[in-house]
Amino acid sequence: MGGEEFAVLLPETDLQRATEVAERLREETAHAVVTSVTGMPLNFTVSIGVTSLEGKDIDLNTLINQADGALYQAKESGRNRVCLA
Repeated sequence: MGGEEFAVLLPETDLQRATEVAERLREETAHAVVTSVTGMPLNFTVSIGVTSLEGKDIDLNTLINQADGALYQAKESGRNRVCLA
């Protein structure tokens, strides 16, 4: 992760619920009303990659790589979307 990327960990959350949280974050971000210091409206979106440890025996690096792959899939698919690993 780097640049404009960050991770959100949701302990005790299954993939379905994590996807719902990500989708809500995406929707709220797209509808946020933000203005610049000069008063100009700023519109922005977020692309999100979601994965889960649920039922998997993988390490943290693998988990991050899965989420990162899903993030790039979201970006390549047109941005402003949630994709699952």
